[in-house]
Amino acid sequence: MKQFTPINVLPQEVQRDFRAYLWIADDQGQPPEGEYKLVDIRETPGNGYRGQRITVLVVDENGEAIPNVNVAFSYSTAPFITLSNDFKWSPAYDLFNAFVAQTGGSGEIDMVLGADGVVKDGQRGGVAVWVFEPEYPSDVIYGLGMKPDHTGVYCIFQLRRKGIKPALEELEELRNRVDALEAAYTNSTVVLF
Repeated sequence: MKQFTPINVLPQEVQRDFRAYLWIADDQGQPPEGEYKLVDIRETPGNGYRGQRITVLVVDENGEAIPNVNVAFSYSTAPFITLSNDFKWSPAYDLFNAFVAQTGGSGEIDMVLGADGVVKDGQRGGVAVWVFEPEYPSDVIYGLGMKPDHTGVYCIFQLRRKGIKPALEELEELRNRVDALEAAYTNSTVVLF
């Protein structure tokens, strides 16, 4: 289990190096029953396994990997996608060309980038990434790619549903209640007959 906090602004190095920006799922005007929130994003070394690719991990409220989740990698030459009738939300208007793939058992999926995925100095990367599931809207990261030295990007999206608290949050609440009871017991006066 791992505790995550949603990101409202991308880290400065991701903004600077990729000219990337984040579109928040909340901007859709209606409060959803849940959302896929971006909770972590970082650059990956170009000389390692995660170099030259955009890797996405999808986790639940407790930080556990979720397999079989659709993730969209949108770029200009990707195939056109259509929404099924069960979609309860609509991605941004410019995201209908995308390569869509499911996360594996580890909750991860990645897209290996070729020469056309290199972010030119001073330009925005050409790939947008989001979770493409019909039930819950997703934050979208615009402007990803790889740097000329093959530096890639690792992103974590967390499913956050209404009414479901992460186990670590519930455990913290229980700890606080036990501490309060112990304090009340310690401070009470016990009379023995």
